[in-house]
Amino acid sequence: MVLDPFCGCATTLVAAEKLKRNWAGIDIWQGAYELVKQRMTDATGMFGKVTFTNEPPVRTDGGETSAPFLHVRERVREPEGPPWTRAQMYEHLLGQHGPRCMGCNREFDDPRYLELDHNTPRSDGGLNHISNRILLCGPCNRLKSNTFTLSGLQRENKKEGYMRCGVRYSGVWSNI
Repeated sequence: MVLDPFCGCATTLVAAEKLKRNWAGIDIWQGAYELVKQRMTDATGMFGKVTFTNEPPVRTDGGETSAPFLHVRERVREPEGPPWTRAQMYEHLLGQHGPRCMGCNREFDDPRYLELDHNTPRSDGGLNHISNRILLCGPCNRLKSNTFTLSGLQRENKKEGYMRCGVRYSGVWSNI
């Protein structure tokens, strides 16, 4: 079965028909039906049993979410009014996690060693919102750059077996 959810000019549907596959094409453009019909006639010499409808399909899955594990577990809502300042975000994250680097899990005596960064980089579409902000030590922040997400940074740190900020990666934390 081949599904083309944007079947517009019917290229995928024509290929599926030539390979003797069942197919379904969907498009919001009303002229797509005529185009599909014309392309099928031209490409295959016929236009066999095809059903066309303007009605959306009837759900048979009971309305269940197909992949609930992909949903964000915790959403932090931005308060009403103006966006949070960097200082407000910094204080909020310190209150949630303490003076701890989210990249290497090192705890600092002085929170000034931590830098505010984005979990998903802005260059990858990350939002400038408290739900996408983290605190990192300088070495982790430089390694993460705009290349890694937080989980990518943590994997990279584990690969090396140590943290660039002088802490071995294990269950026991110590300064080296």
